[in-house]
Amino acid sequence: MSEWFETIADIEATPEEADQLGAEVLSWLVEQGIVAAEPTLCILGDHGHRPGPDYAAATVEPCDDLPGLATNGFRVVTGQSVFYSMGVDQVVCPRCEAVVVDDQDRDSWSDFSPVVDEWCMGGTGVRACGHCGEPVGINEWRWSPPWGFGYLGFEFWNWPMLDPGFVAAVSNRLGHRTVQPSGKL
Repeated sequence: MSEWFETIADIEATPEEADQLGAEVLSWLVEQGIVAAEPTLCILGDHGHRPGPDYAAATVEPCDDLPGLATNGFRVVTGQSVFYSMGVDQVVCPRCEAVVVDDQDRDSWSDFSPVVDEWCMGGTGVRACGHCGEPVGINEWRWSPPWGFGYLGFEFWNWPMLDPGFVAAVSNRLGHRTVQPSGKL
């Protein structure tokens, strides 16, 4: 069976605040009964938190099988991370609407990917659009499907689709803009 993940990625949290914000959201999720307090081996290769008795409040619809799955956890991710979806269909400039990466043009990704590498090595992640010349930060580009670059994320493994109201509540609690990468391994 393949594994499915959905991430709420905070793309505005600083490295200094990521640990505290992650702990606050985890505490809130435990209080709400959405995740269990005790970490267990319930995600791929690491400890996470199993679904709590009220996990369905976070999802569009409950899945009766979720509590019994071996991989069914929630994990707080801190530290510099690329929160990716599986693949990139397009990356669009938010200034001029030009498509700078298109999955039909392999060369477009190789032209664009150095900005990702630069950000991963501690750089700014700012790149001028090849069409309009305007500088654009790595989280300003419109990624399809969504990608996020930051220091705080919340991964849900094999959960049903997250409810938009729940995602908005997490974003409001953080006070930051979030994106929702997802994929299937």
